[in-house]
Amino acid sequence: MLKKPNAAPRERGAAAVEFALIAPLLVLLVLGSIEFGWFFFTQANVANAAREGAREIAISNNLSKARTTAVNAANPTTVKLSDVVILPTSCSPGINAKVTITVVYDALTGMFGQNFTATGTGVMRCGG
Repeated sequence: MLKKPNAAPRERGAAAVEFALIAPLLVLLVLGSIEFGWFFFTQANVANAAREGAREIAISNNLSKARTTAVNAANPTTVKLSDVVILPTSCSPGINAKVTITVVYDALTGMFGQNFTATGTGVMRCGG
């Protein structure tokens, strides 16, 4: 009777080679998802802060209070008072107040660049 050749010794290590080929793509996919999630979170946070700043300037017509409100609303994203631009500087009834926040933040993984820019804009009519 003839013995069948055992196929297992020839395929030994094949799984390790396949994993070595696929692992970098999986790591890239996971890191890309994390980085995109962080960017999306920061962008939404900055846009919300700009909206809150626009609301404050439209209601109170107080520039410094609106800047502080925008900075506080951006928590945990680090926004400085100098990142907040409010136009016009005086809010009279019937015109639109526009608050723009531009933040440069560090990437989490560094795989797709060292830093990114997030910009949020909020517009509200002055005087309600």
